[in-house]
Amino acid sequence: MHAFDPNDYRKRVLAAVERRGGVEESDAFELYDIPLEEAARLGDAEVAARVAEVWAFWQKQRDHPKYRVLVGLLVDAHRELSEPLLQTGSRLIEADRVRQLRSRREAERYEMLDVAIERLVQRHGGIPAAKIPGLEDIGRMGGLSLAEIAAHIRRHRIIDDGPTATPPPTVELSPERRQQIRKLLAEYERLLPGDPVPTLLSLLGLDYSAAHRTSEIRLRAEALRARTRELPPGRVRVVLDELLVHVRDILEPGGDIVDAYLLVIVETVTDDLRPKVRAAVLVEDLLVAADFDYLVREAIRAGLDHPTAERVLITLTDELGTVVEGREHLAAQPKSGGARDYSTGSSAGQGGAGAPAPERWQEIPYSGGRPWEAALRAARAALRGGRVNEASVFVADARRNIGDDSVGATSVRAVAEEIERVLAEAVVHWRGAVSCCAGKRFVEALAEHLDFLDRRANDVPNPDARGDSRELLIGRARAAVIEAGRMFEEVPGGPPQARLRAVLDVLGVCADHPEALAALAELQVGAPGQVTARRQPDGTVVIAWTASVTEQVEYRVKRLQGDGAWRVVGRTRGTELEDGGAAPGPVPVYGVVAAVGGQTSEMTRSDGNSANEAAAEDMDPQPSGMPTVRGLTAQRGLLVFEWPTGLTEVMVVARPDAPPVDPEDPHARRWKVTNMRYEIDGGVRIPPEIPRPCHVAVASCRRDPSGMLTVATGFAPTARIRWVG
Repeated sequence: MHAFDPNDYRKRVLAAVERRGGVEESDAFELYDIPLEEAARLGDAEVAARVAEVWAFWQKQRDHPKYRVLVGLLVDAHRELSEPLLQTGSRLIEADRVRQLRSRREAERYEMLDVAIERLVQRHGGIPAAKIPGLEDIGRMGGLSLAEIAAHIRRHRIIDDGPTATPPPTVELSPERRQQIRKLLAEYERLLPGDPVPTLLSLLGLDYSAAHRTSEIRLRAEALRARTRELPPGRVRVVLDELLVHVRDILEPGGDIVDAYLLVIVETVTDDLRPKVRAAVLVEDLLVAADFDYLVREAIRAGLDHPTAERVLITLTDELGTVVEGREHLAAQPKSGGARDYSTGSSAGQGGAGAPAPERWQEIPYSGGRPWEAALRAARAALRGGRVNEASVFVADARRNIGDDSVGATSVRAVAEEIERVLAEAVVHWRGAVSCCAGKRFVEALAEHLDFLDRRANDVPNPDARGDSRELLIGRARAAVIEAGRMFEEVPGGPPQARLRAVLDVLGVCADHPEALAALAELQVGAPGQVTARRQPDGTVVIAWTASVTEQVEYRVKRLQGDGAWRVVGRTRGTELEDGGAAPGPVPVYGVVAAVGGQTSEMTRSDGNSANEAAAEDMDPQPSGMPTVRGLTAQRGLLVFEWPTGLTEVMVVARPDAPPVDPEDPHARRWKVTNMRYEIDGGVRIPPEIPRPCHVAVASCRRDPSGMLTVATGFAPTARIRWVG
């Protein structure tokens, strides 16, 4: 068994499990990074050691900004997940079960593709070459890669469509080069956050219409090369150098190669917009003017100019058999079968009466027009009514009647993809609704999840057959919100502790009641009592403290690092916690904070210094012992300062109503700036959406050898400014 690598585990296991939907979509062998094929060969001691390593890693990741929710679920399920692995007999039984589970999961990925291939083989005796792009679309819907799809298709006979005329040779960009440019631009955006850079033209500050202004392109490219040569060695300079090579080869020569690149931009934007257009036309059966204007702006943001963006959207609506509101005259005319009445979804001259289709599917006749049209209208009507399972039945009817109608195949595929999307979202919202109700977050459950299920997927049942129905959850949530509102009206206005107790009682009924949370924010939480820390013989440190006078609090335990920064060890509702990650040697200093409903107390430290940490940090000229920015001023609309010695990143925090309390101020907006971004821009740009005037502060950041970013716990007095823009 390979050695446990925390960074590799985070990228390979946690990322994959999070992407698939959580713990339920994984298994114990994957979660504890134990190869399934080695289950019979490994000894109990090896497995126990690996389980302990992973368990310790989970403990350290409970405050990870991306995976803390997933890790919290893993910590809660640790006992249940690990128990079958620790004994040889139960481990072998679990391995057999997991093999079957993974086989079923793999079969489900190929199910849609297999059904489509089977029907093609039955009908044609093989797979027509012209049908392969459609099979690729179906395979991607199931989560398959193009390589997996191609390998599956190669098992069957491919039928050529006959000889075709060889097109004249044209200049084009290879797929490899297109992918390389796309990856470099994406990396450039990650390294230097700011305005989007979707194309080589935007890298030079030009738009799509300037592609043939060759002399201007050459001047701008040379200027960017000069600025790039001034940058210190690093990844930003490497990426810019490689992008400028593509600019030299593609944009600077002009002519056909530029046209080929413009075609690549159009194809990329078209592929990105296609699912958005499908979703936009789903309800009204046409692209309404407001959605059209929004998608035009999206296309321009992705690299097109205004006229080209409009042409792309008109083409996509033609492809989907619909029109743009107010631009019906630009739509392509039907090749046969009479003029289509877009306002009703029927076809004149094909038996359509021109009257609007009824909402209830039972009243929609399967007659008139092309065989699949009535079923597709019924599917759309069912979707509008939130009956997504019913819509899928009509889509199946439409598919049976498509035949070789390519327009029908495209239209039905668009609705089918929307059904799949809504079903997938319904599963997520069901999970969220159940989770919110279990945590008594009834306001969130109603607004974020149950409302979606009621409007868009009201015939999708709870995936857990033993769980409550949608109607029952809605009833429970509404009753709890009403009861919490009644209780809040009776909250006394007397002594703080009595008021706090009453507010907590309200939150005990509905944990996210907005008025109760606002009242709680005005009340002070009592700090924990004396904190002690002692080291156990096995090296772990046990931290214990006296309970806060405030009831129903959660305690957050932090460890003081050697660089002066605090790192969270864990959270608990008890008055004791073990720290298995403490370094050997002297017992570290620990701090404990009491929290309830988002409000926190002052920190109580194990070294007896219980001063308000936030206030202490505000007065510290070097918070967390890091070098700080100096000379903070506004110049030419940019925030400029002297960069901290030895640091490459800072955290900028802005708040319109008051100076930021600390870098984690919940009422402030914060973003990270690198020294490379600072040098290229000549300063820090304040986002336009932040109100002016506002208060801005800059905190220093430092990365440890493992790559983890540590942000100073406060701001130096010289790192604050009032920004008037």
